[in-house]
Amino acid sequence: MGCCKHKNVIILTTLVFLFLTIGILSMSLWSTVYNKILVRELTITNDSTGYKMWQETPVPMYLNVFLFNWSNAEEVIDNNWSIKPRFEELGPYVFSEHHIRTNLTWINDNQSVIYYQKRIWKFIPELSNGNLSDKVTNVNVVAVAASYLVRKQGYPVKKILSFLLGLKEKSLILTKTVDEWLFTGYKDSLLELIASLNLPIFSSVTSDRFGWFFGRNNSETYDGNFTMFTGSNDIELLGIINEWNGKPYSPYFNDYCAFVNGTSGELWPPVEKYDLVDIFAPDLCSSVRLQFQDSYKEFFGIRGKKYAATDFDFDNGTKYPEQKCFITDQTYPSGVRDISKCKFGAPAFVSYPHFYLADPFYANSVDGMHPNKTAHEFYIILEPNTGVPLEARAALQLNLLIQPISGISMFKKVKKTFMPMVYFTQTALLSKPLAKEAKMLLTLPSVMLYTGGALVGIALLGALAGIYITCNRAWTTREEENRLLDGQQNNVQQ
Repeated sequence: MGCCKHKNVIILTTLVFLFLTIGILSMSLWSTVYNKILVRELTITNDSTGYKMWQETPVPMYLNVFLFNWSNAEEVIDNNWSIKPRFEELGPYVFSEHHIRTNLTWINDNQSVIYYQKRIWKFIPELSNGNLSDKVTNVNVVAVAASYLVRKQGYPVKKILSFLLGLKEKSLILTKTVDEWLFTGYKDSLLELIASLNLPIFSSVTSDRFGWFFGRNNSETYDGNFTMFTGSNDIELLGIINEWNGKPYSPYFNDYCAFVNGTSGELWPPVEKYDLVDIFAPDLCSSVRLQFQDSYKEFFGIRGKKYAATDFDFDNGTKYPEQKCFITDQTYPSGVRDISKCKFGAPAFVSYPHFYLADPFYANSVDGMHPNKTAHEFYIILEPNTGVPLEARAALQLNLLIQPISGISMFKKVKKTFMPMVYFTQTALLSKPLAKEAKMLLTLPSVMLYTGGALVGIALLGALAGIYITCNRAWTTREEENRLLDGQQNNVQQ
């Protein structure tokens, strides 16, 4: 019977050692194991979960477009710009937005990937406040852009354009449908003529149609190509774009402002230790920087860090000296970014909607601007340990600069004004099924720690039980106990 006793001792000792070892390893190595799981699931490789979500974005996205209607246009022109232009906001005109990454080229053993991005928009009338057939009046974009391009040319060139504007465009005021202003575009006779002339100064003109989003819907090449780190070599680089159209800088800006930096806004590395994050936007040919707002928000039980835009982004050195390199032609008050070189030479300036966070000069120059944080803030909320976006709202406004240009009759009496044309908010919210998947990944460290702790606890209980049993001779059988008692009695009698 002694062999049974020793066998039981060995079994218990083995189990205690096994549970203790597994428990300690689970508690001490959870960080290493978890990081490997993160790399496997989040990095962009052909068989990762992250790749499937990045290659064709599953999160519902919407583009809410607001157009500004110049309601007193005739009055302003008739009074030689002695009164302010007045604008009313129309919309939103809501479009679903879907992203697909195409033409992938893997480089450096899959540490980076070159890709193109196709964006697909579809109008959703039931979510919109208005129809695509709505009429909208604003400044004549083609006339303004053509005049801006020749503003530094000699008098004869300006007079020729002035004649053509009177012949082809006739008015600084233009009324078109929402659809024409946006995706379908409208045919313009001046554009048609300019494109046929093949003049170097108008080399950027390649179409006889204009629309803010004309030629973009379903296009694979409009945004250019991006070179992005996959995170396979370093999870901290996941989603970071380091080249645009094969270059690490934007050709439209100088110095620090030209650096291609940040993510596309949909794929992020862990951001727990970062207070600043960057988004590279091809529409701006540059990046915007968002700052941690010292606030968190919860979605389906997942806690996220909120990063939002500040007045730093569209400053031009007025408040932040390092932003001075965004000045491309003239110096303006803080609050708009000159992207004219990025937009075929047209005097296009980007701000936040209603000139939110901009110098009051802009909103005070026109009537109808009502900037406020709730409606016009640009922000993103990220889960800090994985970088998974929980909610995002990109909000940008496109403005057109009109100014007096000598030699061109149409612009002889205009007042220098930044005319608000259109703004959009691009929104995305993590769906409940995707949140459930993300939550499973996030709870894994806790599971590993609790499991390890439970195993260590079981091992300690087993060890205590073994000590107790040994001290109370519970390992011995009844026959062994009787023999021990007999032996003790014999010793007493002797």
